[in-house]
Amino acid sequence: MTDLLTDALPTVWHGRRIDPDFRHMVRLSAAYSHGEVEADPEAFARQLCQQFYTGIHIPRVFVELWQGVIDFYLAGEQAAEPAAAKPASRPDTGPAFDYRCDAPYIVAAFQQAYGIDLTTEKMHWFRFRALFAALPEDTLMAKIMGWRSADLADYEGSMREHYAALKERFALPASLRGGAAVAQTVAEHDAAFLARFRH
Repeated sequence: MTDLLTDALPTVWHGRRIDPDFRHMVRLSAAYSHGEVEADPEAFARQLCQQFYTGIHIPRVFVELWQGVIDFYLAGEQAAEPAAAKPASRPDTGPAFDYRCDAPYIVAAFQQAYGIDLTTEKMHWFRFRALFAALPEDTLMAKIMGWRSADLADYEGSMREHYAALKERFALPASLRGGAAVAQTVAEHDAAFLARFRH
C-alpha cells in the first residue's frame, strides 16, 4: 500500500504504465452504481483498460489487466482510509453519495476547500480519494452526505422534521438507495462497489 506522505504516487501499476487520473476510477464506480455494466461487461472492461493503461495493446484475454484496474481502485481506497479507521455501525439509510449524481457538489467542494478545479485538473486517484474523504464539514457536499446518512431516530420534533426535509431534498434516486450493500461513508461506498463487482 502507498504511504501518501512518504511514497511517490504510482504511475506504473503491476509493471505497466498507467494514467492514474481519478476520472477512470470515478467512471468505473459510477457505471456499476447505475447498472450500466450489465449490458456488456466485457466491452466496458476493455474500454476502461484501454483508457487506464498507456501505450499497450489490450489482448483478447485481459483478465489480468482488469484485475489490475480493480486493485488500483482498492489501493486508492486504502490510501485514503487508514485500516484502523473503521466506520461505526449505522442504520440502513442508503448511499451517502454518488459520483455521478453529486458531480456538481463534488466539483464545488474541491474548489471551495482546496482551490482545485476538478473540471480541468488531472489528479491521481489516491490523492483524489484522500481529499474527498477529508472534505471539510462546511462544504455542501460534506453536509449532504451527513444529511443522507443521518439517523432520524436521533432527533425529535422540529429538528426531526428539519433533517427529514433535508434528507428528502437531497435524496439520491431510489434505484441507488436499496440493495444488500449500501454505502454510508466514502469507505463504505467503495465496499459496496466491490460487492457489486464480485457478484
